[in-house]
Amino acid sequence: MGGILAVVFVVFVVMMGFSLLFPILPFWALEVGASPFEIGVIFAAYPVAQFLSAPLWGRFSDRFGYKWGITVGALGFALTSFLLPLVPAVWYIVLVRFAGGLLSAAALPSSSAYIGAVSPPEKVTRNFGFYGAALGSGMVFGPFIGGLASNFGLTFPFFVSGAIALTAFAFALLKVRNIVSRSPSRGVNPFGLPSDKKVLVALGFVGTLIMVNFESILALLVNDRFGLGAREMGYLMGVAGLCGATVQAGAVKVAKRVGEGSLIALSFSVTVILSLLVPLSPNFPSLVAVVVLLVMAFGLTQPAVLSLLSRGVEDRGFVMGAFQSASSFGRIVGPPIAGYLYGLKYTFPFLWAATLALATSLFWGLYGRKIVITPLEGEPRRPGG
Repeated sequence: MGGILAVVFVVFVVMMGFSLLFPILPFWALEVGASPFEIGVIFAAYPVAQFLSAPLWGRFSDRFGYKWGITVGALGFALTSFLLPLVPAVWYIVLVRFAGGLLSAAALPSSSAYIGAVSPPEKVTRNFGFYGAALGSGMVFGPFIGGLASNFGLTFPFFVSGAIALTAFAFALLKVRNIVSRSPSRGVNPFGLPSDKKVLVALGFVGTLIMVNFESILALLVNDRFGLGAREMGYLMGVAGLCGATVQAGAVKVAKRVGEGSLIALSFSVTVILSLLVPLSPNFPSLVAVVVLLVMAFGLTQPAVLSLLSRGVEDRGFVMGAFQSASSFGRIVGPPIAGYLYGLKYTFPFLWAATLALATSLFWGLYGRKIVITPLEGEPRRPGG
């Protein structure tokens, strides 16, 4: 359990350092003369690099050990954070962001593979709940710290972010023991995944599309409907993120009652209803309530999906890398779709999210229960649904 807590702590610190830059980077880009399109390119550079490199890093961690994937990812993010403010030019920011995405992509597949490798079968979902809570909590505290650090100038938060990532690197180096896949497979072709893993990776892509849809245009809705700004959005994101992290930490209790597959179906089904309610909210407090419920409902999905992904495979790093790539791809294509739909009519992005959730829920209800995770030696045979 000590190793799992160490990895969970590292993930929390890394995500805190990463999300710390969310409220800062757009203003730094404007400071150096970036256009709105160039700001979009700056933000896209990171997930594009992660999409390209995550499966490769997954293979790396399978071969050399998950500890080294975690440490390389944390160190790479730290170095690129320090480098970002040194040259005030758009091309330089894009280049460093891309490099940051390439290097930091090693951390999450390796850390989730580590959790899957060391967790007893009966505690996999619980431990991935802790993992998801660490991700969510880091994303809550990071922007708050970034806002405080910006009082000392726009460049100071970059150095704070780098220092936080260096802390994660040092902690992982000293406290996380190395785990190597017993039989790492060759190649990096994500289409070589088993059919059950392909379906779960696809769920990761769709889930990211849905959540990025809200992240991209919720601030526009808050401003257009209620005339509110960044401060209120900060409150909303903080409350929703904290509630979502709490739910993920307790996901194991729900999974024990209904099973991971049923938990996935329930989460997407509830998401359909709540997505439709978001644009109908008559005032800001009701919107906050709906969004918090939405984040809590969707927070149950990731621990269940990661738990099923981690079972029945030796090369967990590659599988988790494919999942990370799918999620990154969702972050690449999701915001443009949401922005385009919002430009047509403010309700359209939420109808799009509800449609995606409904289609996924129906698919999983029909076929998810037929997925059987073939166990490794020592693992119990459990259905995916």
